[in-house]
Amino acid sequence: MKLLLNAVVPALYKWIISAIMMTCRVRRLGHEHVEALQSQTQPWIYSAWHNNTAVGVWDMRNEGFAMMASASDDGELIARGITAFGNMPIRGSTSSQGGRAMRDIVQALRSGRSAAVTPDGPRGPKYELQPGFLWIAVLSDCPLVPYHIEASRQWVLKNSWDQHKIPKPFSTVFVSTGAPFYVDGKRLRADKEGVVREFERRMRDNVLECESRAKPGPETGSS
Repeated sequence: MKLLLNAVVPALYKWIISAIMMTCRVRRLGHEHVEALQSQTQPWIYSAWHNNTAVGVWDMRNEGFAMMASASDDGELIARGITAFGNMPIRGSTSSQGGRAMRDIVQALRSGRSAAVTPDGPRGPKYELQPGFLWIAVLSDCPLVPYHIEASRQWVLKNSWDQHKIPKPFSTVFVSTGAPFYVDGKRLRADKEGVVREFERRMRDNVLECESRAKPGPETGSS
């Protein structure tokens, strides 16, 4: 049964998300930050809250991103979904096999591959950053880039710990990226809480910007 689920669920997930997103309009906010990094051939780390995962994996499809998925059975389904959309899963998290996962994702970044992490995953609390993720940026010398998705109309899974979101068909989906944030190792050692608070604020500001654009009314931003 587990083998069947591992085969069917990722394929179904890819089909459903792709079908929904084919009907949606995507608007990008702050994409110039990523374009600047690309022009410098600088790998980066998208930092997205866990409730962006379902659509975020679609949005980054076929880019070869290194993406962290937990070492649990649920993580196996997520890892297969990541692979289905043309990216590379890194198994582990800050709460399970985190050391190995961190080494693997740092190695991927050093090789020139960009990455995506969910700093409040895999179990939350929602929108609370786990400090271990900051060391990925330090050890790889790559910037963290806040990333968030909101749709003008969306389903919210209120019974999930992260209140996961799925755009409704024919909605407008806003993808917002913030300015790159480089983490200094010395500062992180001396003032971990201060660095955590500063980057959490940047991520929350990016969320608020994205949410404000997704509210009903005139739409702004570049496609």
